[in-house]
Amino acid sequence: MARSGKIAVVSLVALLGVVPALAQAPPHIQVAQEFLLGWGKGNWDAVKAHAAGKVPVKVGSTGYTLDAEAGKADVRLVLPFRGLSTVRVEGKVKGVTVDEITVRAGGAEKKGKGTLTLEEKDGKFTVTSVAVE
Repeated sequence: MARSGKIAVVSLVALLGVVPALAQAPPHIQVAQEFLLGWGKGNWDAVKAHAAGKVPVKVGSTGYTLDAEAGKADVRLVLPFRGLSTVRVEGKVKGVTVDEITVRAGGAEKKGKGTLTLEEKDGKFTVTSVAVE
């Protein structure tokens, strides 16, 4: 019984050591995640906090608009999404790719790889466009 208690304590300590590491994601990844979660849940305050006003959303060859200020979009994000990775150009963060993203627009659903284009100003990242392949 004492041995299983020690195992439980060690497991708990190991788990608690992982939680802060997840909370310390780079700021551009945090912005992308919060933007996508806000969009998917219809939380327009979260979207507005990380978007550049009207955000163009390109799905395949068709363009749509996500208007953060007005709290409406021609295209809807379907949760969940998976696999956020940094896009760098000449060492600077320019965006975040999403390995798997699903959007619903024009009565159809599109699932594929996505890219969020980001702009950095004074250390703050903003989503300026979204593309879904």
